[in-house]
Amino acid sequence: MSGFKDHFLDKYFDYRRRYVDYIVAEAPARASLANLSEIARLGFMILGNVFCAAILWLLVAGAVGRSGGLGVWPIVFGLVALLPTAFALLALRGIVRAALDHSAVHVRAGYPAKGSRP
Repeated sequence: MSGFKDHFLDKYFDYRRRYVDYIVAEAPARASLANLSEIARLGFMILGNVFCAAILWLLVAGAVGRSGGLGVWPIVFGLVALLPTAFALLALRGIVRAALDHSAVHVRAGYPAKGSRP
């Protein structure tokens, strides 16, 4: 499971701190932009996954209505709909991490902390 987490979940649905750290080391003037690009990327991931999840949850509702209860298709569509729902939540967690790290990135890049005087 560690390989799946490292190479799929963390790469696409989490805040890529190593990427931002690299930008801080190589181009400190762009550190804030790197952090904001991660937030934008994760926001795009959320939008795409919420769109897919909405379609799949509508399929679940339609399958429940058509079968008149809990049959095979509502369960299948429900299990499939859980994936983009979970991915959207993982991306939301990544956005929170990136937002919390924004001021730390500023400080590591050599900018004064917000609210401090030069």
